[in-house]
Amino acid sequence: MRARTPSSTPHSGRLRRVGSTRRRLVRVAVAAALAVASVDATTAAGAASGSTGPQYLDRSAPLAARVNDLLGRMTLAEKAGQMDQQLVDNLTAAAGGACGAAGFNMPSVSCMQAALVDQNVGSVLAGGTDNPVDTTGGGTSGNTARDWANEYNAIQQFAVSHSRLHIPVVFGVDAVHGFGHPWQAPLFPQSIGMGATWDTAAARDGGAMTASALRATGWVWDFAPVQDVARDNRWGRTYETWGEEPALTAAMGAANVAGMQSPGDGLNVGATVKHFAGYSQSVNGHDRNEALLPMNYLQTTILPSYAGAIDAGADAVMVDSGSINGVPATASHHLLTDILRGQMGFKGVVISDYQDVQALQTAYHVASDLPGAVAAAVNAGLDMSMEVGGADQWQAAVIQDVQSGTIKMSRIDDAVRRILTMKFKLGLFDQPCVADPAKACVDADAANAAVTAGRDKTLKAAQESITLLRNEGGVLPLAAGSHVVVTGPSADSMTNQLGGWSVSWQGVAGAGHVCCMGPPDQIPPGTTVLKGVLGADAQAESIPDQAAAVAAAPTTDAYVAVVGEKAYAEGLGDNPAPALPADQQALISALEATGKPVIVVVEAGRPVGLGPAGKANAVLMAYQGGTEAGQAVADVLFGTVNPSGHLPISWPSDAPAVGGDFDGSAPSPLGDQPKFFDQLPNTGSGPGHSYNPAYPFGFGLSYTSFTHTALTVTPAANRHGTLTATFTVTNTGGRDGTDVVPLYVAQPLSAAAEPPQRLVGFARVTLAAGASQTVKVSFPASALARSQGDIDASGPPTVEPGGYILQIDKNSTTPYSVDLSAPFSLT
Repeated sequence: MRARTPSSTPHSGRLRRVGSTRRRLVRVAVAAALAVASVDATTAAGAASGSTGPQYLDRSAPLAARVNDLLGRMTLAEKAGQMDQQLVDNLTAAAGGACGAAGFNMPSVSCMQAALVDQNVGSVLAGGTDNPVDTTGGGTSGNTARDWANEYNAIQQFAVSHSRLHIPVVFGVDAVHGFGHPWQAPLFPQSIGMGATWDTAAARDGGAMTASALRATGWVWDFAPVQDVARDNRWGRTYETWGEEPALTAAMGAANVAGMQSPGDGLNVGATVKHFAGYSQSVNGHDRNEALLPMNYLQTTILPSYAGAIDAGADAVMVDSGSINGVPATASHHLLTDILRGQMGFKGVVISDYQDVQALQTAYHVASDLPGAVAAAVNAGLDMSMEVGGADQWQAAVIQDVQSGTIKMSRIDDAVRRILTMKFKLGLFDQPCVADPAKACVDADAANAAVTAGRDKTLKAAQESITLLRNEGGVLPLAAGSHVVVTGPSADSMTNQLGGWSVSWQGVAGAGHVCCMGPPDQIPPGTTVLKGVLGADAQAESIPDQAAAVAAAPTTDAYVAVVGEKAYAEGLGDNPAPALPADQQALISALEATGKPVIVVVEAGRPVGLGPAGKANAVLMAYQGGTEAGQAVADVLFGTVNPSGHLPISWPSDAPAVGGDFDGSAPSPLGDQPKFFDQLPNTGSGPGHSYNPAYPFGFGLSYTSFTHTALTVTPAANRHGTLTATFTVTNTGGRDGTDVVPLYVAQPLSAAAEPPQRLVGFARVTLAAGASQTVKVSFPASALARSQGDIDASGPPTVEPGGYILQIDKNSTTPYSVDLSAPFSLT
C-alpha cells in the first residue's frame, strides 16, 4: 500500500501542539467525540443483550447465521458502504478545520457523520504517513499506542451508535515488521532479514507480537505479510519480502499468518496476503510498472508463495497495483476469480491497493468513468476498494452500476458477505462498546504496555538474522577488551537501521526525502551498532570522521565500519544498481589502507554492491534489523552470539568490468539483473550470463563448522504424496552453533527446462560443539509441480513423473556445489 504523497495532501498530519489553549482544545475534542458516540446506542445494547434482538447481534448464534441475518436487513447503500475503505484523516479535523485537512487529527462529529452515517463507510485505514495527534491533552507530539486506541474508541463508538444497523468499522494499517507506527514500539527486522533466519518460529512470533499490539489499539486489519518473491534487486520493495525462493517465502508467510491470526484476548487480527499476484515482477525493476509474465512462470514460481499464506487461513488478499501482460490486476477476472477463487480456493476478502479502482480510469484508461472502473473491479472479483477519498462518489457509482445491471446484486451480496464474515471473525460485533455504549471498545489504558512489549523477541530475531558473509583469518569474533574504532554513517543511525515503514512511510526522521518521514522527536527507542559495541567493549570508541579514524590506526585493534542504505519505501527505493555510495566506499578503502582489520557491517534493505568492502577482513549483513539490531551486531562481533543467518536472496556480483570472453560464470558489473538461484539452463556464451552471484542464495558463515552425512529420502512416492528426507548434522567445531540446511531437488530429465536445483524444504538445527543430530524433513511432491505443456502452458501446476535427486549443497560461494545426493522417483 502506498501513502499519501505531497501532491495529494498539503499537510503532514503530524501537527504540533503548543501552549495550554491547544491542550484544552484537545481535551474538549476527545470528550465531545466520545460523548456524541454514546448517543442513540441503546438499541444496539438492547439487541446484543436480549434474546428478542436481531440474530446478528446474538453472540451465541452461528457465524453464518449472523452474517446472513445482517445482510438481509441492509439496503443497497449500506452494502455499498461496506465495500468502501476511507482514509482515517477524513473522519478527523483540527478545531474549526475541514475534514482531513490537518491529517490524522481529532475525531470530528460532522466528519464522522458524513462518512460513517451518510455514506455508510465500512472500513478506514491509516496510510503510511498517518499518525494520530496527541489525544491526551498532554502537549506531546502524539503517536503513542494510547493515542491510537483513543482514536479507535471515539470513531468506533460513533459508528456503532449512529449507523442504522450498528455495524462496526474495521480499521486497517500496514504493520509490516511489528506495529511500526507508534514510535515507542519495538520492531522486528524487515522481512528480508526475517527470511535470513530461516526460522518459521521467529516468523510466527513476529506475527503474534504484532497482533498483540494491534488488538490492544483496535486496528486489527493488518496489510501484511508481503508474499511477493524478490527476483530483481533493483526493486525498492525487496526488503518487504521474505526472499527469492517460493518454498522459503511460503513457509515464512504461513507461519507469520498463523501467529498473527492466533486467538488472543478480545479482538482477533486479520492478515492480508499481498500483492496478488506478480507485483514484484515489473519489467524494469520499478515499483508498480508493468509486468510481462508467462502464465507458466506465474503458476509455477510466483503463485506458490501466496498460496503458503493463503492456505494458512489469511483473512484477506490485497491486489497487485500493476498490470500483467497489459491487464491491470485490479480488473483481471482471470487473476482474482479464476485463479484466486477457483484454483486456489480463497474464501476471504479481496481488497484493492491505494486508489487502484480509480486508477482504472485515471491511469490505465480501461474505464471511461468511476462507475465503469467500479464495475470492472467488482466484476473481476474485488470485494473492497481502498478508495481513500470520495465516499459519496463510490456510493453513487455502485448504486448506478447495480441499477443499470452492470453489476448484479448477487455479486454485491457476495462481496459484503465476505466483509461481514471477516468482521464477525475479528470479534468487532462482540466488543464491549457494542453491548454497552458506556464502555470503551478497547482499553486505552493498557495500550502502551501491549505495544511496547516484546523487545526480547525482536532482539532474538535480529540475532538470528545476522549473516556473516566473510571472515578472513578468523578475525571474528573480536577479543574482549579490543580497542575497536566504530565509524560509518549508519553506526549511530536508527533511521538507517530500521528502514521504511518505521514510524512513517519513508522511515524515521533523517532519511533525506522530501516528505513522509517521522518527526525528529519520534525516534524509536533501541540500540544502534555504536551503542551496542560501546556497551560490549569498554575500550571501544566512536570516531565518525574519516581522517580522524584513519589517524587512530596506531592504537586501533580493528575498525567496525557501519555502512549501507538510508531508509526508503516503495518507488523511492528503486535503484538500477544498488551499491554502497562512493563516500562509504572511500571510507572503507581508507581504513583498509591502514593495514588494520576492517569489519564491515551492512545495514541495507537488500544486497548492495560492496566495492572495496568485498575485500574487507569481515563482512556482516545486518539487513534493516529492527530496533535491537545494534545489540545483535555487537553480540555477533564479540562472540556472545554465533551467527546463523543465511541469505534468503542472491547477492549480485559487482565486478569492475565485464568478464572475459565465453566465461559464463564471470562476475558481472552492477546492474546485471535479474539473477536468481533457480535460473534456467541456457545456451548462452556471453561473459557472466550464468548464475554468478558474489554470494549465492542460502550462503552464510558461522564461528563453528558443520558436516552433513547419511542423506536418505523416500525412494518412491506418488505425485500427490509426501517425501521424507533424513540426514545427520554434526557440529565439528569448538563452539555451539546453529546450522541452516536447505534441501534442493534436481531433475536430470524433464519435459521442459528446469533449474539446476529447486528448494523444497529446509531445517534449522542448533547443536553444542561436537554434537550430532539426525534430522527429518518432509516435503510434498507438489513442491516440484510446474505448469505443464508447450510455450503456451498456463494451467495449474502438476508433478511430472520420473526420477529426481535430493541434494544438500556445500556452504560455499560456488553455486550448486553438491555435498550429498539421494535419488527418488515419483509416479
